[in-house]
Amino acid sequence: MLTFENVLTVFRDYLRQDLEEEVLPCRRGYVRLTWNKDSRYCVDGILCRTPEELFDLLLTDYQDFELLRRTKGRREVTEADEKAVEELCQSYLDWRKEALK
Repeated sequence: MLTFENVLTVFRDYLRQDLEEEVLPCRRGYVRLTWNKDSRYCVDGILCRTPEELFDLLLTDYQDFELLRRTKGRREVTEADEKAVEELCQSYLDWRKEALK
């Protein structure tokens, strides 16, 4: 079963590395905030009302983070980059599949 808590646990290492992303509880679920470096204003906030929504959003954020880390923002993403990141994401997808059983 997916819960907010176990989704946050599985993405804990990613969230510790990506200092521009933050997930906070609220009355309606969890909000994922994106910060712009040291600005006091967040770039966006997305409400996740279910653990599934939070998982999907964090997986997308993780993919983007890893692609940016591979390219250092200095070159176009290659097919090899996409394949490598897909492989990294597979463990998250496998975890979700097991959690939903």
